[in-house]
Amino acid sequence: MFVIRPSAVIGLLTDVSLQKNSTLDIGTSTAYAGVDFSVMVNPLSGQSAPTVTPDYPITYAARFIEISSNLFDVLGSTCTTVGTNSLGGTVTAQGCYITFDESTVSAHSFDWIASNLSSGDYGVAANWQASLGNSGISESLTCVGPVNLTVEQNKVFSFNTIN
Repeated sequence: MFVIRPSAVIGLLTDVSLQKNSTLDIGTSTAYAGVDFSVMVNPLSGQSAPTVTPDYPITYAARFIEISSNLFDVLGSTCTTVGTNSLGGTVTAQGCYITFDESTVSAHSFDWIASNLSSGDYGVAANWQASLGNSGISESLTCVGPVNLTVEQNKVFSFNTIN
């Protein structure tokens, strides 16, 4: 049996904004950032494939944020004021906006178990994938590193049987 532990430093960035002016009206924005890890164990010497538990990706870090406001509706025309400058040209006001930023850095680890191993060589790999989702005026990013992968070989003993 192998105990496989990828550990990683993970950074998540989520940035959401609200804005209203004469051409744009965004009252709700959301951002999602996450990092999922998975482990693969491949036989390299012709033996049968081992059982890896869990056999699906594990979320090491995730964040969902949402910002919404009816403030711009309350302010009414203040956010969409159109006026004239001293030369007689049309000028649109800056508009109203709200911005909310949040970031996180985390270090995580999780243990996978590879069982049903037989004699021979195995290749062990850890993979990560970003999970991102945005709506409104938003951006989400992930970063991973450094990653440390440890593999520990263990023998499971059963009493009253030959091991």
